[in-house]
Amino acid sequence: MVHLQMNGFIADNLFQYSAARIIAQELGYALSVSHSRGKGGVNAVELMELLAHCKDAPLALPGEAHDAPVDHCAHESNPAFDNYFIDLDTVLADRSPRRIEMRGYYQSYDMLRPYKERIRSWFEMRPDTRGYDLSPQDIVVHIRWGDIVVFDMAMSLGFYTQLLPTLEYRHLYVCGCGINAEVKAALAPFSPRYVIGTPAEDFRFMLAFNQIVQSNSGFAWWAGFLSQATAIYAPVMGPNTRTQHPKTTGPQLIIDDESRYHYIHDVPYLERDYTLADVYSSRDQLRKKRIASSILQVVKRSVSRLVP
Repeated sequence: MVHLQMNGFIADNLFQYSAARIIAQELGYALSVSHSRGKGGVNAVELMELLAHCKDAPLALPGEAHDAPVDHCAHESNPAFDNYFIDLDTVLADRSPRRIEMRGYYQSYDMLRPYKERIRSWFEMRPDTRGYDLSPQDIVVHIRWGDIVVFDMAMSLGFYTQLLPTLEYRHLYVCGCGINAEVKAALAPFSPRYVIGTPAEDFRFMLAFNQIVQSNSGFAWWAGFLSQATAIYAPVMGPNTRTQHPKTTGPQLIIDDESRYHYIHDVPYLERDYTLADVYSSRDQLRKKRIASSILQVVKRSVSRLVP
């Protein structure tokens, strides 16, 4: 059997599910999934809300079930696994009965490419206009701020302010998380319409558009990947000088075999340090230990500026 221990947010879970289900189906194994425990269990609730709209995405599938031996080839405990890419051909070539334990991110388009139409069929869902009179000439922008500002992985708002003047559209809609006064001030010249909802509502809303501007988030990646949009504008991030977090370099998700994707390269990260206000506004997304360490970091930076 294949047992998947989910971790991270909704987008992470979709990558994890895809990799685990591919292996389970190809080997004829049962699939079992344990939910992410992040955000006090809120992750699981948000994921289930989204999956309820999908055509075919059950978290348990029948098949052969073996308790031993245990295979950790796709588990973060395996030093040979980088958390993002697994050689599916090698995994699937081993037909010996076993229990495959999976925990990682599996964010590699090259790995998933041969199965992409199958994956799209699993997560197919009906778009939701949220009551707006949308047209093919409208465009939606996704914002991913909030906690990733504190993790030093937020994208510069300059990506949007430099890209949008080059595009043609009727109305501009904005959805996402971490949309604060700073974000709204940057986008004010474009007279956007803000549509705020749950992750599932935001996801289905993005699916209703013919033009999508993505953030540097897996959530936006999935919305674009599953959409029927004919134009998707996506950032390719430049170097991150503030953090060595694996998520800044590990995912390899450029979709290079669909002409609808338009990539903007060397997009910078947010130009400023995070503040106490950023930590406070993201407190519901951060673990207590991270909140404490982030506050300490802000204090240290402030003291260093005062000491000659």
